[in-house]
Amino acid sequence: MKNITLTIIFEGSALNRDEKIGGNILSIKKLQIGGKTVSFIGKTAIRHYLFTTLHQAFGWKETKVTAEGEVIQFDITQEDILASPELDAFGYMYTIGNQMSITRKAPVGITKAVALTEWNGDMAFYCNHDLVNRAIKQGENAFPNPFNKEEHLSLYKVSFTIDAERLGRDEWIIEGFSYDSTKKKLILTLQTPKYAILKDVKKEEDEEANIIYKIEEKEIYIDGRNVRISKDLMELTSKKKREERISLKFKNIYLASESKSGGKKTKKPNIEVKDFEEEENFYIFSVSKEPVYDEEKKELRIEIGLQKIIENVEESQEGYKIKIDDKSEATIKVEKAGNRYKVIFEIPDTEKKKRIENLLTAIKDGLYAQSSGEANTIVPLFMIAAPVKVPCPIFHPFIQLEEIEKGKIFKVLGISDCLKNSWLDGKVFIMESERIKCEIKEDQKSNVTNDWDEFLKECWINNESS
Repeated sequence: MKNITLTIIFEGSALNRDEKIGGNILSIKKLQIGGKTVSFIGKTAIRHYLFTTLHQAFGWKETKVTAEGEVIQFDITQEDILASPELDAFGYMYTIGNQMSITRKAPVGITKAVALTEWNGDMAFYCNHDLVNRAIKQGENAFPNPFNKEEHLSLYKVSFTIDAERLGRDEWIIEGFSYDSTKKKLILTLQTPKYAILKDVKKEEDEEANIIYKIEEKEIYIDGRNVRISKDLMELTSKKKREERISLKFKNIYLASESKSGGKKTKKPNIEVKDFEEEENFYIFSVSKEPVYDEEKKELRIEIGLQKIIENVEESQEGYKIKIDDKSEATIKVEKAGNRYKVIFEIPDTEKKKRIENLLTAIKDGLYAQSSGEANTIVPLFMIAAPVKVPCPIFHPFIQLEEIEKGKIFKVLGISDCLKNSWLDGKVFIMESERIKCEIKEDQKSNVTNDWDEFLKECWINNESS
């Protein structure tokens, strides 16, 4: 499969609001270009509209997120590119502690969508008259709440790139791994667990044969990797200077010290729990693995680290395999990388082609977009696309418009320059509309197609081989 770039022109209206001005004026994002003020739609908004379309049209699921820590981020301990096309296409950054992160550069590149006409200060007045009238009819004292919006109806230009080499493949550097052949589980350790050893722990059974651990009648219940611990055994901590979330740790008096060689005592190891719930007199949270009880020493070891557990994994000569649907399997390889390990995730070519075709179809046929409650149109009136050797938006700087009939019919400039680029790696697809036309030089027509299926074959999306 080949890298692909696409540039489209569409008609839109104030698709990306900015900050409020003066308390009740909704502004739009703007730039200065050549001494003129133009509106633009940021890359993040375009990415949102593209993913929303893929979600509705092709069932791309929303990736799980986690709010644990300082930022909301995609939860790669629960998700990865094998099961999440969103992570595969748009990338992520997952922070581990304060210094480490796992980052994926987005294989799908997106530029700003910049208006091709000047913004002349258009503004409209709005008011909630309908709701006010309803309230008055119900006998309420109600008054209008007027506000203003900056507006700009314009043609916009935006470009996309697809890095076919990066899409469908991801690499992590981790601290360790293990494989449970009995349970078919691959366990990836992203961060080495911290642990606490509780001392003077008694193990008892209740009348229903449930195990209960006690320290001075303070109870601990264990259900696999979920623990329910008496609040009296733990204390809340926070670091106000760094404004970190409140966390839990065990009180020092209940912790055992570990011995070094020679019998010297170390400081008492402890854990920090940032994600927990409260229920009456108990704290409830999850741990890395089921706590281990030492009957002889009367000690209970509790670990918390960062692990990813992948289930239904089969060992193979290439590494590990996991089914992503009824017909295809993805591969996971683990290689030694110095003192750590490199994990390589790869989806099969059939799934890779499917994801690329989904992306191309969504861009060609139009994106679902709403802003300030108003349905909008990111539907191409013109598109130029091509397979390329280097995944960069080679058409973007050349494409401009010339007005033929004021406000109605336009001509695209720059096609000749676009077709001279040496990064082109196959025929160029061009889609016109009655509103936006282009001219192609006679000696360049053989390099152009308006057949979508032929274009997909040029990109090796519809070919048997890849």
